[in-house]
Amino acid sequence: MKNIFNFLFSAFFISAFSQVGPYSWQDHSSLNTCNTLCRFNGKIYASNYNGIVKVDEEEGSTERLNKINGLHDVGIRLLRVNPYNNKLLVIYENSNIDVIDGNNAIQNYPDIKLKTINGKKGINEVFFKDKYAYLATGLGIILFDTEKLEIKDTYIIGPNGTTIDVNQVALNDSLIFASTVNGLYKANYKTKILNDFNSWKLAKTIPAGIYSGVISVAGKIMAAYSPSKANPGQTKDTLYVLNNNNWTKFFPSTSDLIDKLSYVDGEVFASFGQFGPKVINANTKVLLNYITSFNGNNFFIAQDIIFFNNKKGQFSYWVAEKYFGLFQTIGSYPYELQYLKSINGINKNIISNIDVFEGTVAVSPSFPFEDGTTTAQTEGINIYKDNTWNYFRSNDLQNQLIYDINFVYQDRKDKTRIWASSWSAGLLEFKNQQLVGVYDYSNSALGQTANNTRCSGLSMDNDGNLWIASSDNPQYIAVRKKDGTIVSFNFQASRFTRKLLVDKNNYVWALHQRDGGITVFKHNNFGPPQLNVNYRLLTKDVNAGNLESNSVFSIAEDKDGKIWVGTSAGIRVFYNPTNMFSGGNYDAQPIKIVQDGNVELLLEKETVTAIVVDGANNKWVGTLSGGLYCFNPDGQKQIYHFTKENSPLYSNSIIDLNYNKVTGDIFIGTELGLQSFRSAIIEGDENYTNVYAYPNPVKPSYRGNVFVRGLIDNSVVKITDESGNLVWETKSQGGQIEWPVSNLSGSRAATGVYVIYAATTTGELRALTKVLVVN
Repeated sequence: MKNIFNFLFSAFFISAFSQVGPYSWQDHSSLNTCNTLCRFNGKIYASNYNGIVKVDEEEGSTERLNKINGLHDVGIRLLRVNPYNNKLLVIYENSNIDVIDGNNAIQNYPDIKLKTINGKKGINEVFFKDKYAYLATGLGIILFDTEKLEIKDTYIIGPNGTTIDVNQVALNDSLIFASTVNGLYKANYKTKILNDFNSWKLAKTIPAGIYSGVISVAGKIMAAYSPSKANPGQTKDTLYVLNNNNWTKFFPSTSDLIDKLSYVDGEVFASFGQFGPKVINANTKVLLNYITSFNGNNFFIAQDIIFFNNKKGQFSYWVAEKYFGLFQTIGSYPYELQYLKSINGINKNIISNIDVFEGTVAVSPSFPFEDGTTTAQTEGINIYKDNTWNYFRSNDLQNQLIYDINFVYQDRKDKTRIWASSWSAGLLEFKNQQLVGVYDYSNSALGQTANNTRCSGLSMDNDGNLWIASSDNPQYIAVRKKDGTIVSFNFQASRFTRKLLVDKNNYVWALHQRDGGITVFKHNNFGPPQLNVNYRLLTKDVNAGNLESNSVFSIAEDKDGKIWVGTSAGIRVFYNPTNMFSGGNYDAQPIKIVQDGNVELLLEKETVTAIVVDGANNKWVGTLSGGLYCFNPDGQKQIYHFTKENSPLYSNSIIDLNYNKVTGDIFIGTELGLQSFRSAIIEGDENYTNVYAYPNPVKPSYRGNVFVRGLIDNSVVKITDESGNLVWETKSQGGQIEWPVSNLSGSRAATGVYVIYAATTTGELRALTKVLVVN
């Protein structure tokens, strides 16, 4: 019997692998963008929009908190702590609220999110008094009880009881103030009924107009008069302070622009202006800090700030920044910001395509829209290997930043080389993450002018020739031969081309959106294209492709050689792609399913943006608005349907998918960033060279399944006790099986050593391993 293994093996290897078990999710966001922060339970909580990074103030160590491991939503807008009862409010863009207590227990309050309310209900800022949170919202003020988790009252304070956008709320010993787009409102909360709009009056002796903020600091009320929001660049803003019922300018002269008033600590507060936050002592009017840049980089947008005396008695500032992440500085002006290194993740939460090859993941950032425009991203390429993300951004040969890298592809013949396509620069060649070549209309056959070297997709054939999609010109398919020469093929008409696949038959499939259909090219050793001879243009018409829709977004070849295509009207399958040029019927066919007794077409109402095939030939399908699906090999059975409502998935809008054959991870690119789901399906091995079971031993407290890895696809697996009695058996799909630690009758397996036998269906190759079960 070949390849016999001991059941006692490297504990280190199993521990490292099982840190992320099957059916678990991972977040691949970084902290290279930060929009809000707070100090809670002795740690800095910083939001990267999708979740929270908790930072130890002294050690700098980090841990994640997100929808995968406790939060109930994504799109964090504010993190605010009630010092009265040590409750942290996590406030989302959609007005959902999570409340975290001092023991880190999390409760969700979705009522504001779910209520149908006239007007905007987004929460702009929070003021705490005792157990109550005064939520400044787009419709007025909501009084939220942070202990009972319920709405105590709602104040609609606009003229004649209309809704009004409230930017901020503040209270002193008897008055409540609301800064709004129409002026500064006030009411006496001790003598007036606040849910009666007649109780609210515009403050006098202060200018009429937009107020961006109001705060209570050192026993004073301060209000930010911000006419610049209505007349950008034409006016400056003024900070007012209430003294003896009269409003006076805090500074004698007109101030700079004031976007908002922020954090208060004792007699110190922050005012966010045109260039960054000013930290000011309210009593002495001394400017303690003015944070405008980082290492001379003026492309710096601070979004939130906190400050306090740290354990060493130093005044510590923490800044949330839009483009770089979280910063810290200690001491007074002049300051020196210290950049907090990001947690492990992609550099920015923007994704165009995902490529996976031999366990290494590559992600590109820029996505061309259907009208041909882009966001002009200078973002670079992210590489994931050995559980670590690496990022590199490149200049071209004239040291200019390269824009719009929309596709990245690892060379299948040379692991040191990565190819990328740019919507503006053409084809990019990297060796060891260093740019070594740029190919465009000026030095190659790609494109015709500077305006249409729009490279947009890459695929490599088995011989090592790199095939290139080049959009919006008649030469929309090109190839870089393995000898380095580039050849373009003229198809007589320009088409919007976004993706490209070379299948096992060496056919080149180019996908066109904007109702362009699919071009299938059988190049016959790089011969010129001849319509209906060696290439076909497939459309929605019967006998011409039967695509159902001419807007084609995705493509995948499965293990049986079938071509699965995703369109704006669902999925079509080419069951016999070789018929394309052999005279047979080559039309694609829909997947027909029975739903509630009716025959329907699979995902016919969905735009299918991505398709990937796993090690068991299951089809993972991403959609524009319906989330992520997984279907069995023929598409007749739905295995999973993940949405943001029923799973940790961040968004129902899927941009791209790919599958890591080594780990079973499905990498999911959405409009909000990158996640992965670890399925139980891994690629089957060619031989039984490393068969093992985990966890091993199975401890009494463990109630999950045991996984057996290193199998050949379709292995027959039998599990026996040490006496040879059959306990359980199955057949593998891919390279891994699950044993529910039970016997054939369904009872839990008794304590003992179990022998796991694996063999191919012919019995030619065999292997065994062992696992210890302890009850």
